[in-house]
Amino acid sequence: AVLLRLFRATLPLLLPRAILRALARMTCMGFFAPGLVTGSICWLALACVATFVQNMLFVKETPKITLAESRQLGLIVVWLSMTCMWLFWAFVYMHQLVPLIYPVHTAVLE
Repeated sequence: AVLLRLFRATLPLLLPRAILRALARMTCMGFFAPGLVTGSICWLALACVATFVQNMLFVKETPKITLAESRQLGLIVVWLSMTCMWLFWAFVYMHQLVPLIYPVHTAVLE
């Protein structure tokens, strides 16, 4: 609590007033930002389609792996890869929602 009060007291000294005003106007929608929810639903649909494709085209029995093991391995690969790709997309999307560096606009000289 002491560190938080110290941070709040020193924040106006560290940041320019324009950035402080912009931060005060921003509202946080968190994980329920409309674009994030829509994109997550699209990633879930893509994962379901990939699971269907994997089950139809890539499940194969060989001398070293049974049909059930092949299906399980395919499901692990599909869902693990889709989860990693969704996380990467979500991190990039959320980073663009709250930029850490604001653009500096200069006056155009004519």
